[in-house]
Amino acid sequence: MQLSAFATFKVPNDPFKQIIKSGERFEEWLRFLIGRPLVLDYETSGLNYYQKAVAVGIGLGSWDDQGRFWSSYVPFRHMTGEPQMDIQVVGPGIKSLLECPDTLKIAHNIKFEDHFSRKEGWKLSGRRYDTMIAAHIYDENNFTNLENRAATDLGLGKNAYQGKNMINSCVKGLAKDRKMKIKEYKNIYGYAEVPVDICGYYCCFDVTHCGNLCSFYESKNISSTYSRIFNTEMELTEALCDTEENGLPLNVSYLESLRESKLQKMEEAEIKFKTTMGGKSIAFGSDDQVRDFMAFTLGLTWDKLTDKNKLSVDREVIERFAREYSVLQNILNWRDASKIVSTYTTSLIKLCDSHDVLHGNLQQMGTVTGRLSCRDPNYQNMVSGPEVRQAFHVRGKGWVRLFLDYSQIELRVLAFYSRDPIMVDVYLKNGDIHARTQKEVSLLLRRDVPRRHAKLVNFGLNYGLSAKGLAAQSGMPLNEAENFMQKFFERYKGIDDFRKELCAYARRNGNLVSNLFGRTRRISDLQSNEGWKRGSAERRLIGSIIQGQAAELTKESMVRIARWIKETKVEAYLVNTVHDEIQLDMPKNCLPYVLQNCKVMMEDYPEFSPIPVVVDAEVADLDWGHKWAIVDVVNPDEPNEITLQDFMARPTLENVKCQVVG
Repeated sequence: MQLSAFATFKVPNDPFKQIIKSGERFEEWLRFLIGRPLVLDYETSGLNYYQKAVAVGIGLGSWDDQGRFWSSYVPFRHMTGEPQMDIQVVGPGIKSLLECPDTLKIAHNIKFEDHFSRKEGWKLSGRRYDTMIAAHIYDENNFTNLENRAATDLGLGKNAYQGKNMINSCVKGLAKDRKMKIKEYKNIYGYAEVPVDICGYYCCFDVTHCGNLCSFYESKNISSTYSRIFNTEMELTEALCDTEENGLPLNVSYLESLRESKLQKMEEAEIKFKTTMGGKSIAFGSDDQVRDFMAFTLGLTWDKLTDKNKLSVDREVIERFAREYSVLQNILNWRDASKIVSTYTTSLIKLCDSHDVLHGNLQQMGTVTGRLSCRDPNYQNMVSGPEVRQAFHVRGKGWVRLFLDYSQIELRVLAFYSRDPIMVDVYLKNGDIHARTQKEVSLLLRRDVPRRHAKLVNFGLNYGLSAKGLAAQSGMPLNEAENFMQKFFERYKGIDDFRKELCAYARRNGNLVSNLFGRTRRISDLQSNEGWKRGSAERRLIGSIIQGQAAELTKESMVRIARWIKETKVEAYLVNTVHDEIQLDMPKNCLPYVLQNCKVMMEDYPEFSPIPVVVDAEVADLDWGHKWAIVDVVNPDEPNEITLQDFMARPTLENVKCQVVG
């Protein structure tokens, strides 16, 4: 790389921000850092630690005895030909800092630093302080990226990053030289080709801002005021790092075969459409062309609009007309197949490591409620497609995957908060809440109502389902849905009272409410004079309390299980979490022991008394798409149920070759 292209960039001389290029200076810096809280930030050659990306340098910082913050950048793998440190020389010193159990480790998204530390063979030990998580606890409605929080929480405004323009210009020029888009370039090269001084100056700002944010949040007593969720979240960073690195083995050959079959279905749908329309064809992936075909060729009218105020051609609209105009079914079939090709086959294969293992990116701060989310890939999308789930196989002969799912946890949380007599009675008797709702409303309406309508209402309670929403989801007329909801709340009066009391309390409390574990949610528009805004805010408030509280259980349970695995050294591995479910891989002979202990850990929340917290267990010895519910007594009408004893007696399946863990 030619450095002359960046000769015009002059890095300012700042004594508190140093680029270390000599062994003597490194040793001096090391002596300063020993025993002090350590702020760290890697610069890397890409984002995917599980593929080729590696650290190219590390930013380190701490406070001196006068409270002044010092930062440095130690370069060791830049591809610029400049003088830098030898990783073999500085590695042992960095390792000793990271592995010291007595010092606090501070980072903004510490999970990222943990992954790249592990790739170097360095363990991130000791207490953790993730300023990204602290930022979310401090204000969950603001973006948590470091630049934004330096600008807002530290009051630095647009001057937060003096070196950002330099590094962005470098990356833009480097990407142009390689004829790549900037995002593509950064995914492959990161900052490896950026000149050391420019990258180091930028990194020192990252380290300094992170340290100052830590000081700021602690001046607001974040870790002590929200101690339960704070401690859980910090310990969870390590548990999620374990989970991501363990990963999920993928059957790539199956996905390739699935992709080919879906491509064939897409072609068949196009041919059928063209034949039906006498040779006319349209691009099924173009909303504009599909919209014009439906409106002008077929002469259809409808009123559902997109966010951009255009006529919607989503699945709901097309399905409505496809009953009468069968030609539209070809568009649905094409889109279904196309989604699997693009989202669930090609992209998943690209995300695999060299062992065909998929490593998702689990996000602790992905939602305002604190609920976990996932990207690259979004595992929550996988639960709806059995064809795709079959690609996620177990690790090999003699291995099983255990799925531990909180049973109706959001409804149980609602029962706890509302103390509705009917809901409490159902759960105390281990009854069926959907059957009870179906029975109660049927009696009030003096006719039988479908069970699915009862389920829609029950599950919709946690986000404030309206009569209009019930009508849209169930297909019943609006007046009937309104009657249904009215009768429901007449019978389940405790739920309606809870919703009203919660909203009234939040308004009195500055639009702020906290859940049982202490997480705070700030809801705007609760005082709005506009009814739709106020109603939306109320639904967000109710959803935050119910969904957020359920999320706390999943997070805390993951921490408990991760801690237990390390303490007992049992051969079990956290591999995934989806919604209220935790997944573990283990040799089959470990299943009874792991199942028994994990159920106890996940259900042991006495603060929810009298509502029992119940965990359902499923197990697979083939893949995610084929699993059995572990029950005490098998119901002959449920083909997917099996007792633990019968499952253990099954012959071991030999179906996959991957056995990589960690």
